[in-house]
Amino acid sequence: MQHALSRVSPTLDTDARTAWMALMRLTGPGERLAAALALLLTPDSEQELRAWELAVRGEPTARALLERCRRLPAAARLPALERLLQACARDDTLEQRQALMLAARRVMCADGSVSALDRLVWLAVRHLLSGPVRLHRGGLREDNDLTQLPLAMRQAIASVTAYLARLVPEPPRRERIDAAGTAWHDRVVLAVWGEASMPPTCQVPDVDRFGRALQTLEGLGWVHRPLLARLWVDAADTRPGLRTRLDEPLPAAAEALRLACVLLDAPLPPALAAHFVRDPEQERRADGT
Repeated sequence: MQHALSRVSPTLDTDARTAWMALMRLTGPGERLAAALALLLTPDSEQELRAWELAVRGEPTARALLERCRRLPAAARLPALERLLQACARDDTLEQRQALMLAARRVMCADGSVSALDRLVWLAVRHLLSGPVRLHRGGLREDNDLTQLPLAMRQAIASVTAYLARLVPEPPRRERIDAAGTAWHDRVVLAVWGEASMPPTCQVPDVDRFGRALQTLEGLGWVHRPLLARLWVDAADTRPGLRTRLDEPLPAAAEALRLACVLLDAPLPPALAAHFVRDPEQERRADGT
């Protein structure tokens, strides 16, 4: 049986690899802003494109950077965006990073629609621009059992999982949770609660509650973060052969879970990482070339 998120690992063709390497060599804050905003654009959205053009006025390389970003396949856009934002966090001033965040919000809201996935993207942008975090190591007796986490931490996991259930394992046509999303949520939460007590039902948190849940999960220990990420991915293993071909669109579930891992500062489980291209520089170092 194939994993519900399984996929042959995509690779970059020569043209896309050239575009990637050019984006990774950007040094100016104006160039990085133009490229990052281009990677955030919804395909075929004229409103967002006009907002992008307003945001990058005065940057002479903007149009060329847009064309480079368009050469990247869907499976490369989030990895490239993460790399660019990490460079911004490292090299740009606070004012420049704040300007990028405001511009990103304007571009993403230009079409008058903010989806559940859009909100995750915005939160990930803000998180990455804040720079690397020092992970909480947990107590001396920290173990691999999520059921032993404090109640407030488990409730936060349930809230974030309920938010993600609108997108995992497959998003419904409308912004709501369908039967598959509810079943996925229940599998995750039951594993966190164990069978000794009744876990909470699947209720999508409002914006404030979702933000508080993410803040609570900042206290997760370094051992528990990858455990939760793996649990999210493993619980999506519900049907054989779901979206395994490279010519099919990138599943929204894969994007949502990658963004959740970014917000947790958790490594991607292999079944999730296989949806996205690997950094060509990392591949070259791994091959020893």
